[in-house]
Amino acid sequence: MAQSTRDQSGTLEVGGETYVWELRRQPRPVAGGGWEGVAVSLRHQHFKREAIVQFPPPLRPNGRPDVEKQKVDLDVVRNAVTAAIEAGWDPASRGKAVVFDVDAEGR
Repeated sequence: MAQSTRDQSGTLEVGGETYVWELRRQPRPVAGGGWEGVAVSLRHQHFKREAIVQFPPPLRPNGRPDVEKQKVDLDVVRNAVTAAIEAGWDPASRGKAVVFDVDAEGR
């Protein structure tokens, strides 16, 4: 069962470590008639290095973008933490935020 929330931020555990997440962006239109999906920032509770994961825009059954405010699925955010680490995000390193594009499942 998916664990979704309307909260804008929170914490979750991945691999015994606690990560802080914050909703950065709801779906929005971009130039050229396209859409951006939800974006969530992530960081380890003890470190400052941030990862921003961008999800594809949610689509309605008719294939058009779903412009409603989206709930945050915490299981998908957990997947995104793992995917960002596998893609090279080191939460304990220093530097500016790194951005990762993930699929609707956070992979």
